[in-house]
Amino acid sequence: MLISVRNLTCRVGNKTLLENLSFDVQTGEYLTIIGPNGAGKSTLLKCLDNILTDWSGTILLNGVPLRQIPQIQLARRIAFVQQSVSKLFSFTVRQLAEMGRYPYLNWLSPLTEEDARIVEEAMNAMGIAHLAHRTIETLSGGEMQKVHLATALIQQADILFLDEPTTYLDYKYQSEIGRLLRTINQQQGKTIIEVTHDVNRALLDATHVIALSDGKIVFDGSPSYLMDADHLRNIYGIDFQFADHPTLPLKIVVPGT
Repeated sequence: MLISVRNLTCRVGNKTLLENLSFDVQTGEYLTIIGPNGAGKSTLLKCLDNILTDWSGTILLNGVPLRQIPQIQLARRIAFVQQSVSKLFSFTVRQLAEMGRYPYLNWLSPLTEEDARIVEEAMNAMGIAHLAHRTIETLSGGEMQKVHLATALIQQADILFLDEPTTYLDYKYQSEIGRLLRTINQQQGKTIIEVTHDVNRALLDATHVIALSDGKIVFDGSPSYLMDADHLRNIYGIDFQFADHPTLPLKIVVPGT
């Protein structure tokens, strides 16, 4: 088992953010984590990457307790693409992308020819090579997200954590990012764990869905099984309506009124 979580609980002060979560993630899965605002989705990702350390329970990565894995080794296994990254510093796209090599470099050591090749390949794969000399504050949201994904690929981790990667993007970039992530998962074999608010995105992209509500798991199963009125009502507290997908033999959902 790639990731095994047992009885995970996370508290900050008197507030319980996650309570007694247990689930497994297999190599090559595309897991989406859904649920209402404040359900604990981003908190769960940060616990799984040991960014948040104030948790109890057990998290194993390939059978090894997460707390026993040095941070530099963890960075070679997991790449975390957060929802937003500060544009305070005026890095170029290439400079930011090259930071993905940090788990493999000594302090202040220059990139090798192999590092440079990896950077070029990832930027080409994400379609951002033409942006290399642009500074990041000049990028659109969609362009910036492609840079973050390229940086994650450059990190060469076999697991990608994505915190709402298409939030605030227009439909064009949502479609492009979704296609790129499916390619990364299906053709490169990378395991993806993605937080999303989009139930239909979970249905179309994921192989495994976990839903949180009030810090607890209220659904853990296949995307197709998620498309049930009772399941969705239990997760979100509202009724949903279903419609046929225009090109696929699937049901998609729209919120009820």
